[in-house]
Amino acid sequence: MRGEPTIPCCESRFPAVTASIADARHWVRDCVEGFGGPLRRHPVIQTAELLVSELITNAIRHGAGPPLIRVTWNGRLLRIAVSDHGDRLPRMHATANTEPGGFGMQLLERLALRWGVTPRHPGKTVWAELSLES
Repeated sequence: MRGEPTIPCCESRFPAVTASIADARHWVRDCVEGFGGPLRRHPVIQTAELLVSELITNAIRHGAGPPLIRVTWNGRLLRIAVSDHGDRLPRMHATANTEPGGFGMQLLERLALRWGVTPRHPGKTVWAELSLES
């Protein structure tokens, strides 16, 4: 029987509490290492951990409901997507180095190959794609 190739994926919902930030970092590491192949022990895992912690932090602070994290690997790109039920879209802030916070979206812009926001009903999904070459 022929069908579409299966794209490796992990998905988990986290409580909307700050303790979930560290839990999500550990979870994404385990997920990505579990995909195996070229991802095992690749430096992109550290970038994925950083970005997932920023994305879930924003979902907890500015979104609504428990965030859902989905990580997929298509053989070329690692995609991290964090969904919440809030309608407030993320935006870049021009922040001074002395201000706390406000750097998450700047990190996303700098480290991701590309990123975006997909509106949902209710809420949104903020996603980022990473390449092994970047």
